[in-house]
Amino acid sequence: MSPSRSTRKIRIGTRATNLAIRQAEILAGAIINKNLAKEENIEIIKIKSSGDIITSSIGPYDGKSLFTKEIDQALIEDRVDIAAHSVKDIESFLPDGIDLLGVLKRMDPRDALITNENIKSIDELPNNCLVGTASPRRGAILKSLRQDLNIIEFRGNFETRIKKLQNKEVDATLLAMAGIQRLNFAESNILPFETDVMIPAAGQGAIGMVARTNDKEIIEIISDLNHIESFTCILAERMVLQNFGGSCFQPIAAFANFDDDGKITINSMISNDDGTLHHNVKEYAQRDTVMDIAGDIGRRLLEYYDKSLKRTVNS
Repeated sequence: MSPSRSTRKIRIGTRATNLAIRQAEILAGAIINKNLAKEENIEIIKIKSSGDIITSSIGPYDGKSLFTKEIDQALIEDRVDIAAHSVKDIESFLPDGIDLLGVLKRMDPRDALITNENIKSIDELPNNCLVGTASPRRGAILKSLRQDLNIIEFRGNFETRIKKLQNKEVDATLLAMAGIQRLNFAESNILPFETDVMIPAAGQGAIGMVARTNDKEIIEIISDLNHIESFTCILAERMVLQNFGGSCFQPIAAFANFDDDGKITINSMISNDDGTLHHNVKEYAQRDTVMDIAGDIGRRLLEYYDKSLKRTVNS
């Protein structure tokens, strides 16, 4: 039996960047394709986030919520019904009254090195070249692979970072493959990293649906859209972060995926900023044990941080 079609107006809140708008359009298309609402009853509401306004270093500011808090506030105030977020941008703990209630099927979770030159490997980058990224995780993993590389903070939306690269402000940058694919970008050389080389950020590659926890009709719509396997893996990744207690400023990674036999692999990493000290934890789980194991991984990463990394922070 097909789900019943909602007759209410469904307001999707999103950041006002091209990539975020494209993700909201993908969500709207999924709602329409599943016959959950008519196209004329769906409205995409664009909201400028603090992360898109602030152009200086965001170190002193409040982590990942820079890219989500205005949209989440609109949700709390009943100005939108679903917040469409890149899951990797969603805080580990959300305000009371809203929650991450589902995800669309995850796309390519990998990171990619973007260069002007046609190279086949990170080893082909020039010695001591400049690589721009705003992600401590990406920077630390890159430094662990090539200590000679100079990592500089590189902020801005997708198009801004590509323009800086093409203007030769840097020799390379890093972007998520999912964003590259959603925007059909093919103007520069794209070198994806396998997930065991550069472990993705928790939730990377997935469009998350955050909604009010008392909005039963929207919860039903999200339930019909939710991709169970992707959501299971993403909740496990977020459990790692929740038990570690980290922010996007700590080089930390967590990636879970289903094996062919239905077992879930959870691969995680924590590092100092320059990649010289890092710790990987890899475990296997079943559906009924994955959250407990993910929580244990987060606590083990925190233990390593307290023993080996805490003293190096800001030193």
